[in-house]
Amino acid sequence: MIKRYLIITAILITTNIFSFSQSVTNSPYTRFGIGEIDRNGFNHSVAMGGLSTGLRTKNQINYLNPAAINAQDTMSFIFDVGISGILKDLSTETSSSEFNDFSFDHLAISFPIKRWWFASIGVSPYSKVGYDIQYSSEFEYNDTVNQYNGFYGTGGITQLFISNSFKLHKNFSIGLNINYLFGSIEQYDQSYLDRLDSYCTVVEDKITLSKVNYDIGLQYFNTFKQKYFYVIGFVYSNKTVFNSEKQNNVFMTENFNLYDVNVITYLNHYESVYDTISSETDDNFKLEMPAKYSIGFTVGQTNKFVLGFDYSYQDWTNIKSLNNDNNFDVDQNINVGLEYTPNIFSLRNYMKKISYRAGFYYNDSYLKLNNEKIINYGITFGLGFPVGNKKTSLNMSYTLGKRGTTDYGLIEENYSSFGINLTLYDFWFIKRKFQ
Repeated sequence: MIKRYLIITAILITTNIFSFSQSVTNSPYTRFGIGEIDRNGFNHSVAMGGLSTGLRTKNQINYLNPAAINAQDTMSFIFDVGISGILKDLSTETSSSEFNDFSFDHLAISFPIKRWWFASIGVSPYSKVGYDIQYSSEFEYNDTVNQYNGFYGTGGITQLFISNSFKLHKNFSIGLNINYLFGSIEQYDQSYLDRLDSYCTVVEDKITLSKVNYDIGLQYFNTFKQKYFYVIGFVYSNKTVFNSEKQNNVFMTENFNLYDVNVITYLNHYESVYDTISSETDDNFKLEMPAKYSIGFTVGQTNKFVLGFDYSYQDWTNIKSLNNDNNFDVDQNINVGLEYTPNIFSLRNYMKKISYRAGFYYNDSYLKLNNEKIINYGITFGLGFPVGNKKTSLNMSYTLGKRGTTDYGLIEENYSSFGINLTLYDFWFIKRKFQ
């Protein structure tokens, strides 16, 4: 069984690793920085408001704090795979639009090496870029013609992580994530007139990036009054200066916008009908991400309930990102979550074996536009359905959130997202006996 999981994992990583960089978002705010950063973990964490720093469970992979991985049994093997989707409504003071999509979300395995040493390997999205912004104005040389300007972007960063988790004491563990971050971001600025005989000017920026960084995690855990427990966690993620390159191209094309053709589709399939005005590569292009500090705790009753709180801090004020550092500020994040399982050992009532989860998050994000911070907050819900043995589970999460505002000339995003993942739990090196 374990060998089968390893083979499936290798095949899925090989065939799907590059698909993670495809955008599954539509947010004008991803035009700035490295996009929409996805650090909520897998569905068990997502359903609890993104709780992760102090979260410690035996049958789930919490790679966001690698110190938590050694919570699993010394003979166990965990395989986790999931998908996610989003529905979003974007609105200004005068207009609105809708967006929806879903994608393959993550893949990970976790296993023991020694009784005190555990490891995990996986791939998941790190950030997402996706936007399509259009606005018009009167053409100054002809008041009967409108001039249109468009901004289009896609891409993102994928994270391939290798976690090592060490139990240094019966109540203390430390973990290290080695993360390979890689991906590409494509941004297009367009300008054209609403006339068939006019041309369109396209400025294209293609950014490729990669870097190895790390996360260091700590957890202290103990029990009191026999059946209750508490966990205190801390995570440090180092500052990252990406190995990056920007290819800038300027094209003169026919007015493909009037035919409702996407700029990427046009440039990829109609090479013979546009002219390259200029092309240059910037090898000194700078793209950074600041260090991040997270602290959190959970308290609860074993096999019954968990309640937790996380706080993270990341200072973007002096960071160079996409050569645009004037819109960045301090990023602060608060996560609150809980989980309740009525009776995990129930033999007759399956509903009592289900884990019920809920949470809240509030992100005072690093992005500042028109002198206003972009706030992102929401509530989360989720269910954990035991499958077969009580440690294998099907996990579902649902998020209802809001980002931005229609005030100050900004855009408000109201969104709902969902996730489903299957967590398979098995055992190493157990020989089955038959009579």
